[in-house]
Amino acid sequence: MSKLALLGGEPARKEPFAPNVVVDHEESRIINEVLQNKEFSRFMGSPTEDIDKMLVMPSAEAVDYKSRYFTFLGGRMVRRFESDFARRFGVDYAVSVNSATSGLSTALAAADIGPGDEVITTCLSFNATALSILVFNSIPVFVDISSRNFCLDPEKVRAAVTERTKAILVVHLLGFPADMDEIMDIARESGLKVIEDCAQAPGTKYKGRHVGTIGDIGVFSFQETKNMMTGEGGMITTNDPGLARKCRLIRNHGESIPDESWSDDALVNIVGMNFRMTELTAALGVAQLKKLDANNRARTENTARLTAGLQGIKGLLSVPFPEDGVPHVVPFIYDEQALGVARDDILRALRAEGVPVGGGYLRLMSQNPMFERKIAFGREGCPWSCHLYGGNVDYDARQFPVALDLIKNKFIWFYHVHAPNTPADMDDAARAFRKVFENLDVLKKDDFEKSKLGYKW
Repeated sequence: MSKLALLGGEPARKEPFAPNVVVDHEESRIINEVLQNKEFSRFMGSPTEDIDKMLVMPSAEAVDYKSRYFTFLGGRMVRRFESDFARRFGVDYAVSVNSATSGLSTALAAADIGPGDEVITTCLSFNATALSILVFNSIPVFVDISSRNFCLDPEKVRAAVTERTKAILVVHLLGFPADMDEIMDIARESGLKVIEDCAQAPGTKYKGRHVGTIGDIGVFSFQETKNMMTGEGGMITTNDPGLARKCRLIRNHGESIPDESWSDDALVNIVGMNFRMTELTAALGVAQLKKLDANNRARTENTARLTAGLQGIKGLLSVPFPEDGVPHVVPFIYDEQALGVARDDILRALRAEGVPVGGGYLRLMSQNPMFERKIAFGREGCPWSCHLYGGNVDYDARQFPVALDLIKNKFIWFYHVHAPNTPADMDDAARAFRKVFENLDVLKKDDFEKSKLGYKW
């Protein structure tokens, strides 16, 4: 056994793992194409004689429509990226946005979700999932997760449905697909819309179907840490022309389009937003989409190498991804009771060995003070205090024991399975894990002994 780096020894890994950005000459070439064309944003937010036709035009057709002019659907590169994305995921419509957060809010609004409506979602995700529900004054209702895939527990979803429920916002966390058959059954029984948050799962499939194509609307993220990235940005997918129409309107100052012939229902949620993607961002997306399959293979292969290298470590359980699941982050389950060392001490020891790991999200979404105190818009508790609501949703985190136990005691997340990291890098990570777990007796020393070793715990 070598001495832990935490206590003055040499770290198992001295070189940092490679960042997530994987670019080559293709990104440079296509960015230069945009620069030479001097077309940075070609969106026009005003009505034209062909606006009704454009609003429901499938992405594959829109790519060549008036390609050299300003249009309500954006410029050539935006429409090219949307067309490529729609073809890659087998949908009729792909609507680009400036972030997945914008995309989730747009998707919910397009589904006519608004004030007084409840949206059931997971308690375990990045804040943006829940905050997107608030944008159009709807109410997030959190439920616990399954310990099998860390996604919505369908039985908890069923129990949370009320007369106010209008949608289910599913999150395919870490690349694991949610139990979509059960969730879609619940939605059909209760007349609910299903929006899929696929920010961490582009390429993951559920029973042969891409996530993001099973519910009514899917939303993907291209933020820099994601499986394919443009820095910031997102994409909405759907096969419903009515939903695509509203998404396109909400994205691009849609309030400028209606005239006196529009019905009241058609005007719902067509509120002026600018969620548009730039031509430069879309150009990166075109190049990155071509790399998605190769980058996803690297994630899968690196995950297999790492988990194989950690087999047999007592108290550390790997959670296998399904055959068609694509890892975004690799979770391990730590058994603190069996080993007698706090999970957070294991994390500190691994980081000192040069392996950046985490314990998942720092808190459940319900533990955000915004939800605990029910304060969002203004000081009067809107949207919870809205006269259109009348409910009293409970955000006590103790309702979610599975998720709470995982982030407080059990999760160990390894982030760097992405390219250009290699199987050799995974071997380094595995050696660091084994070194730490071979030194558990040192980590079990009481606080006095630890302080003598010179580490502030």
